[in-house]
Amino acid sequence: MEASRHGLLLASSLLALFIGLCGLTATVSGQTASVDAFERGRDLFEGRIEMHGRILTHTMDLPPSVVRCGNCHAVAAGPEVRLSLAPRLTHDLLLAPRARRGGPPSIYDRKRFCTLLREGRDPAQVIISEEMPRYRMDDADCWALWTFVTGSTRAASPH
Repeated sequence: MEASRHGLLLASSLLALFIGLCGLTATVSGQTASVDAFERGRDLFEGRIEMHGRILTHTMDLPPSVVRCGNCHAVAAGPEVRLSLAPRLTHDLLLAPRARRGGPPSIYDRKRFCTLLREGRDPAQVIISEEMPRYRMDDADCWALWTFVTGSTRAASPH
């Protein structure tokens, strides 16, 4: 009886240790994925990874060097983009309720941000300026760009 109690205690302790390690691994892995997404987002924003997009009225994509985000937008506290009227992309600009382009107050989330980039519609369904390219990008790249421009390194997965 004593031996089986000791065995049960040992098994319980090992199971608890195993569960704890799995949780730690998942947390570290999630943080690593978020950091990787942040870095990929920065590379997309700055043009080190090519993006593909076109102006609404064009029939062909523009060169990747022309449609990189950093040509028109500054991000967070980064340097301003001279002679650009495009907004500085900050956590507060995207995540605080604001009236944009004459529409009602709205906020962005990852899905709405991706809709803006792909279709040119903001969270209030207002069409953005035609000068802003519409991009062809997968969910992972859109998530990475969102992670970078919002400064989020604790985002969930892109799915």
